Amino acid sequence: MKIDLNLFVVFDAIYCEGNITKAASVLNLSQPAVSHSLGKLRTHFDDALFIRQGNEMRPTPVAKNVIDDVREALHQLQVCLVQSRQFEPLTSRKSFSLSLHGSLEPYYLPILQQSLSLESPAINLRSNKRVRRSELENKLASGDIDLAIDTLIPVSNNIMHTQLELDQLVVVARKNHPAITTELALDTYLRLEHVLVSSRSTGPSLEDFELSRIGLHRKISLRCQHALSACRVILNNDMLLTLPKTAAVMYSQMLDIAIYPMPVELPEIGVHLYWHVNVDKEPANKWLRNKMIIAATNTRIMT
Repeated sequence: MKIDLNLFVVFDAIYCEGNITKAASVLNLSQPAVSHSLGKLRTHFDDALFIRQGNEMRPTPVAKNVIDDVREALHQLQVCLVQSRQFEPLTSRKSFSLSLHGSLEPYYLPILQQSLSLESPAINLRSNKRVRRSELENKLASGDIDLAIDTLIPVSNNIMHTQLELDQLVVVARKNHPAITTELALDTYLRLEHVLVSSRSTGPSLEDFELSRIGLHRKISLRCQHALSACRVILNNDMLLTLPKTAAVMYSQMLDIAIYPMPVELPEIGVHLYWHVNVDKEPANKWLRNKMIIAATNTRIMT
């Protein structure tokens, strides 16, 4: 049987005040409205709940038996309502789930986790496998993921986003590459074999799509999922790797690789943070979005 939770607020007020008129005044309701609510409660419990004795309404044994549970339930409801409007990162034990483009995870996660460890030690962060773009809206709407970071993609009005980074493509090769002198020529770029990093098993990459638009095609000899794997591959051969500059700089600090400008002008890459409109004003999500933006800014400064 369904019951209006507001009835229990009336129940508690009558129990405290011992008088319907006083309870109505406390609740800022009319006396008939309080009497009507009491009638519904009596039907629900199949008990009078309060017996009039003079000017007072004395609780029955049934009312005395349930008052503690009612007050505890109302208290928990009040706590939930307060927490829905507030977020305390220092004490929160909330779990957040992120979807990151593979090459972006090692770029954003370290500095983000460092910040969270200091300010919110009990919060749990999960970086999930990158969500397919066709599933992004559903995953954000259902709460399966809280935020996503990816390149600029078409989304509906239900998905909000902001730009974290405007990056450019560069070419990575092993140092002292025999086919490259001071600059990487376009004909060399197209002649040599390439490693392609993609979370998808088929289909062109962003750079291949842009190259095809100007009538150029390169030779893909290896397709893999992770940029670090690709960087390690090119250490031992003459293959080339095309990456966003921020990722290339990060990996160059770890591996003996060289970075060259693209030998042809291609559009810059916008990296965006995505969230669902339903959580736009939700304090916890808003807090994490702000942390992501700060992390992106700090990472740019560090690189």
